[in-house]
Amino acid sequence: MQRRDFLITSLGLPFVSSLAGISDFAFSQTNALAVPPNLPSARIPFVLVFLRGGADTLSFLSPLDDPDFIAARPPEHRFTPSGFNEKPLTIDGTALYWHPKAEPLAKLYSAGRLVPWVAVGFADETRSHFEAQEIMERGVGSLTKLPDNDGWMARQLARARQSQNKDLLPLFAGNNNLPGVMQGSGNVMAARDLTNGINYPGGPAALRALQSLCATEVSHPASHLMQTTASTLSLVNQTFPKEVGNPNKVMPYISSGATPYPNSDPGVGLKSVARLLQANVGLQYACVDQLGWDTHEYQNGKIDYLLRDLSNALGAFDEDMQAQQQRYTLVVMTEFGRRLRTNRSGGTDHGHASLSLVMGSGIAGGRVFGRWPGLGSLQLDRGVDLAVTTDYRQVLKQALEWG
Repeated sequence: MQRRDFLITSLGLPFVSSLAGISDFAFSQTNALAVPPNLPSARIPFVLVFLRGGADTLSFLSPLDDPDFIAARPPEHRFTPSGFNEKPLTIDGTALYWHPKAEPLAKLYSAGRLVPWVAVGFADETRSHFEAQEIMERGVGSLTKLPDNDGWMARQLARARQSQNKDLLPLFAGNNNLPGVMQGSGNVMAARDLTNGINYPGGPAALRALQSLCATEVSHPASHLMQTTASTLSLVNQTFPKEVGNPNKVMPYISSGATPYPNSDPGVGLKSVARLLQANVGLQYACVDQLGWDTHEYQNGKIDYLLRDLSNALGAFDEDMQAQQQRYTLVVMTEFGRRLRTNRSGGTDHGHASLSLVMGSGIAGGRVFGRWPGLGSLQLDRGVDLAVTTDYRQVLKQALEWG
């Protein structure tokens, strides 16, 4: 194979996505159009945790005393308040109770570091995962008229006119793949697990060989991109502490908080975000996914472990950030909620409004935000779903302003 052919092959999709989970770093073109909505720029690191699949957030904070909720959800889809969640949160005269697996969230709420925001979504009536996620990742209200091809985080970075040399790594996704919210930026890396640093496939020797090849084929347009990528990866790795006597061995990341991160999503990705914040690489926006929220059947057991992992990860991340005296803002969102009434498979189908969580350093916590629309048949969207009363972009705007 000729060198030029090898270079082209090496830069194909399988190669890019195999970079230890690193993808799309300096490989995409930036569209710098300043378009609505005009969200404020992040003043402190901003983290988005996206629950993919459409989370049944009526199980996060449940209106257990509401007769319409009782009629729609069988006993196995409800719980008896006890312990930390005996005292409900209230909004518009409705009492809301934390799920038994959400104790870390309840503690953050009581400490004034977390805000639940009810009935969040968008006006578009789609129940498609693909369409709903793209709407929210693009920062738009629908897909009928798109301003550009960018995700809203990429757009934010472009609007802020950030110099590519000012910050080593302004955008980071703690996932195996690049999320749509960062599409359109060349200053981004996706890597789920940075516990032991960035491990290039084939090791340092393979990386040096590819760099040498790029230097030889300088006329190829991919050469500069690959050289930039390799240089940045190396610089990021250099920021991590090394073992004594072995400068090539990155020390495992240890949280500064008392609670360890769960070895599951989104805990692994949030630990990677924490490592980069500790390394001071100029991280401004981060995104971490948690999959598995499409609970059409056997919902109870799934919700238990998904919400347990989410709650424990958020609690661990907040403890870590407080111990490091690192300010941050974090928002939890999902593409849509689920139907009020359960289906025959012990699950819930695609709905409309959901719940968002905002947490962090400067949050005006200790209360519930939004407007509760009610669960009566005339109050439900299309007679089956929780109605949207707050556009998700208003939640993002407020969260960024709090930061």
